[in-house]
Amino acid sequence: MNKLITLCKALVMVLLLQSCNGTETFTDNEIDPKLQELISRKNDSLLAAMSNSDLQSFKALGSPDFVKFLRSRIESSVWAFRKGVLNTEYKIYKQYYNKHSNTNSYAKLESEDGDYTFTFKNNTKETYVALLKTSYMGIGDYLVTVIYELHDNQWKVDHVNVGVLGQFGKNASEYFELAKQKEKEGYLIDALFYSDIAMSCLEPAGKMMVYENIDKMQYYQKEWQNRVSSQYKFPQVVSGVRSNPQIVDLKPVVNTEGMFPMFSYVTPVPLADKKILTMEFEDIKREVRNLYPALDFNAKYIYYRAYNSPSPGADYHEFKETQN
Repeated sequence: MNKLITLCKALVMVLLLQSCNGTETFTDNEIDPKLQELISRKNDSLLAAMSNSDLQSFKALGSPDFVKFLRSRIESSVWAFRKGVLNTEYKIYKQYYNKHSNTNSYAKLESEDGDYTFTFKNNTKETYVALLKTSYMGIGDYLVTVIYELHDNQWKVDHVNVGVLGQFGKNASEYFELAKQKEKEGYLIDALFYSDIAMSCLEPAGKMMVYENIDKMQYYQKEWQNRVSSQYKFPQVVSGVRSNPQIVDLKPVVNTEGMFPMFSYVTPVPLADKKILTMEFEDIKREVRNLYPALDFNAKYIYYRAYNSPSPGADYHEFKETQN
């Protein structure tokens, strides 16, 4: 029986491997401009439908299977458009026109730079994968994945997905490279910050897109997390400051200009006493550079939040240190 199970598993693996073959793929400028223009118009219509939940447009654009299971196919993708997080503006991130030797098989696409693989099931002999990049306030980048199938000489949407691609024009793989560079420079905390971003955007197209270095990303993020946790304990008393404030948190914050570190600390100085609070802050700025050598203090901004209580939701006063 065990031999039979092993044989069946081997046969399944062979069939899967064979099904991933037999696909001729054209990317970006290799694709006929007329076809690109046609798909572009359909992309515009699809995103317009996502922005106002136009069911009739979805039905006109969708394949028979997509229309049959319409609500389940779109419910996880339209939220960002409905809530106004995303609008209908986008750029082409990557596009693939595919000719398959078989139907109901699995096609595997590889990025030209070897950064990721994209695997999907093709139900027809010709498919078109459109990866569209859109952003929220120029900060968070999202990937809209659309898979078209050719049905009776008409291109129909069969799959749509919205996932987090990255931040400020960089994807998970690029943030991992930044993290490695920071670790090499001795800034372990910054390396962890960047690796955390990488981990938050590993699935921009769900399980279909897989980064080639995903195992390394996960390994090093965990290693850097353990090293930072062992070296830096919270709360951290800033004993070099007379009031003995306690740093209770250090994390990255994001605004339209980038990502910057932010210290949160609890102080006995009343928040209303701005003069003494500012004098204390000047001393804290000096001391944290000695306490946190693994943080790059050359960032354009470093934020500090002073609290009188560590309770969640407590009032605070924020200072912003600007590097000249």
